[in-house]
Amino acid sequence: MDAFPIPAESFILGFIGAGKMAESIAKGVAKSGVLPPDRICTAVHSNLKRRDAFESIGVKVLSDNNAVVEYSDVVVFSVKPQVVKDVAMQIRPLLSRKKLLVSVAAGVKLKDLQEWTGHSRFIRVMPNTPSAVGEAATVMSLGGTATEEDGELIGKLFGSVGKIWRADEKLFDAITGLRYVASWQRSSIYIFSN
Repeated sequence: MDAFPIPAESFILGFIGAGKMAESIAKGVAKSGVLPPDRICTAVHSNLKRRDAFESIGVKVLSDNNAVVEYSDVVVFSVKPQVVKDVAMQIRPLLSRKKLLVSVAAGVKLKDLQEWTGHSRFIRVMPNTPSAVGEAATVMSLGGTATEEDGELIGKLFGSVGKIWRADEKLFDAITGLRYVASWQRSSIYIFSN
């Protein structure tokens, strides 16, 4: 099954979930010029502060997740891990081979994402919190039918908030642990006593 190319000059980036991670990625993408903010969208249900945060960047705020999926070419799951399955099942009927799916949900494996959505054109991405200031260390792994071009596109998007590397998904837990230790060491104060 061939994937449809994502049109680099006109694609729409949509976020399912409007939390801080989605906001920092959207800000980085827009600020770097990788994508203008009017080609980024999300849905905010009730939290006016979240709506304001996205609108202040110039991101289009839609009515619900279904509208985000219908409007977007690249859909980023940026929700808490415990709700990914429910969200995936909700939007499953709207997915087609034309959509590229990306997950930033911690600990949720590609095999599960692909099963819940019935869609194997998925890329799992693990950014860390310094993405908010453009210094993320991010790893990604391509799912079943994600193409090299899909990987390059996502690499460019996430490269706008820091460094990005490709790795086998089975190494994600170890890489995430190393990134945590490295960021903890940089921010920790060491107290020595006798």
